[in-house]
Amino acid sequence: MDVSSKRLTGWLRGPATGNSAVGVYGLVTAMVAVFLTFSIVATVSVVVPLLSTAAIALLSVGVWLVTWAVLDVVASRTIRESGG
Repeated sequence: MDVSSKRLTGWLRGPATGNSAVGVYGLVTAMVAVFLTFSIVATVSVVVPLLSTAAIALLSVGVWLVTWAVLDVVASRTIRESGG
């Protein structure tokens, strides 16, 4: 497990690679989260019937951005604690 965490923190170093990797992780996590809770999201979006698709898309993008930000903070702290 230690080897994989070193490989992960090594892959996350550098501003472009780190942000891109965390963005992809955030996107995948957000897609899974929206997929698993889609029935709840669809039920809530019925409140605005003409804009339900836009509400679902906006919620998905919002979940992605929040997940990306959280993962970026966690990755930054992990790299900082490992002495990188």
